[in-house]
Amino acid sequence: VLVFTSEEVWGTRYPEGGSVHLLEWPEVGEWHNVALAEKYALVRNLRALATEQIEPLRRDKVIRSSLEAEVTVPSELNDVDFAELFITSTVRVGKDWQVVRTAQNKCGRCWRLLPEVTEDGDLCNRCEGVVNG
Repeated sequence: VLVFTSEEVWGTRYPEGGSVHLLEWPEVGEWHNVALAEKYALVRNLRALATEQIEPLRRDKVIRSSLEAEVTVPSELNDVDFAELFITSTVRVGKDWQVVRTAQNKCGRCWRLLPEVTEDGDLCNRCEGVVNG
């Protein structure tokens, strides 16, 4: 089995290029999408607020990890994977912020606590597809 480092691959492909780590970033032209910028400013703000809501439960040792949290978030956005964004087990959209410890079981691969995991250590649907897919 041959194993090559990224430097060896880069050096073979671009012998005059020097170190890949010393190259400059390419210039990117101006790009403006005001609606997208506003949406992701809101998403970043919601992420910060979720972290603020989760931290007291971590500090009080109600949960050890944000993955053990179920969060209710007041938001009108419906095309955002809040559970992935907040690094929590479940997120529901509701009227007010609420964070509670989940009663779900932990996936043995991704460690998320999800309803389809019937016993701690079993695989969630996503991980089952990756491992056996």
